[in-house]
Amino acid sequence: MHHLDPDRLPVTRGALNRFLLNGHGDIDGLLFDDGTEVHTPPHLSAAIAKALKPGVVVEVRGVALREVDLLVAVAIDPPKGKRILDEGPRGTHEKHHPEDDGSRWLYEGDIARLLHGPKGNVHGFLLEDGVTVRIPPHAADALAEQLVVGQSIGVEGRWLDTPHGAVIQADGIGADVDSIEPLPKKKH
Repeated sequence: MHHLDPDRLPVTRGALNRFLLNGHGDIDGLLFDDGTEVHTPPHLSAAIAKALKPGVVVEVRGVALREVDLLVAVAIDPPKGKRILDEGPRGTHEKHHPEDDGSRWLYEGDIARLLHGPKGNVHGFLLEDGVTVRIPPHAADALAEQLVVGQSIGVEGRWLDTPHGAVIQADGIGADVDSIEPLPKKKH
């Protein structure tokens, strides 16, 4: 959101509980201790990882969405250091994705919270044990009845360990690992 003036946007302060990860292991969000979800673009992942650590109080200037408790960050002010400003991706930004060893996992857990994209659409969930599961938004729409906080769920997909936690890029979901079915295909 490089066209917005961050100094004219409201400030939200929160203690960083954890980083939220996309399916490539990039940081694409923050979760505050009070439950506030902050979306950040993945091209800021390296800067965010360098400037922030869980437990610090962070100031975020951004746009709040109407129907979801989500703040889309335009600027992040660490307690010490330089402002992290979303000026859009600059050319081809370097990606520091952890090496994909092709690990495929079956995994089961209870949904702790749904995770959202910058338009408020569900694009994954966080399990009670801290593992992040990512799915495409079209699949989340089709599986809305299964994606309920507190519900047990089984997933199959590519597992990735990162310095900030584990993430599964799911390609199958079920009520448990014995009932997993492929994610619905995107309708054209």
